[in-house]
Amino acid sequence: MRVWLVTKGLLLDNRAAVKPGQPGGQPADRQRGAPGPAQSRSRPGRLGLLRRPLVALAALVAVGALAAGCGGNSSGSGGGGIYGGGGPVSTGGGPTDVATVTAASTKLGMVLVDGSGRTLYLFEKDQPNQSTCAGTCAAAWPVDHSSGTPKTGSGVQASLLGTINRSDNTTQVTYNGHPLYYYSGDSQAGQQNGQGLNAFGAAWFVVAPAGGKVG
Repeated sequence: MRVWLVTKGLLLDNRAAVKPGQPGGQPADRQRGAPGPAQSRSRPGRLGLLRRPLVALAALVAVGALAAGCGGNSSGSGGGGIYGGGGPVSTGGGPTDVATVTAASTKLGMVLVDGSGRTLYLFEKDQPNQSTCAGTCAAAWPVDHSSGTPKTGSGVQASLLGTINRSDNTTQVTYNGHPLYYYSGDSQAGQQNGQGLNAFGAAWFVVAPAGGKVG
């Protein structure tokens, strides 16, 4: 907008400098009968006629460049997590963290959660102390990792809490022999959106402090 106003101002100055009946670009205060060769009087006027359109043209080019630059700065963004989760699940215990397992009261009753209150699940396809979820399955149902012996929280039986070694050399938390997972569709603590889902060959359930599935 600023460049357009500058261009408009240049064009208006050009018009104002020329009086009716006077050749374009020739100063208004110059007398027609002023002494001097005719050739020397007309040359500045011609140069003025050339300069002003060139200045206006340069301004218009600048407007075009500015418009192109504004268009190039626009960008779109978007994306969603697995199963519409809105992004990767933020698990409470990464591969280099010591996990905590505790119990919390929910609409499904007392269930296992991590130290941040995120719901933990078991996979019915798993065998005792053996995970069958990897690759795309583990992307949708992230593993509850721990870098050492998990910590026992309130309402959890320490004798049921353990770990297993996975094929990728990470350690997964188990409870009563069930490898524990998160669900990518849970965007915050307290959610149980994975409860009862059938995916990757079997059903998924939240876990009771007694060690079995809920539901």
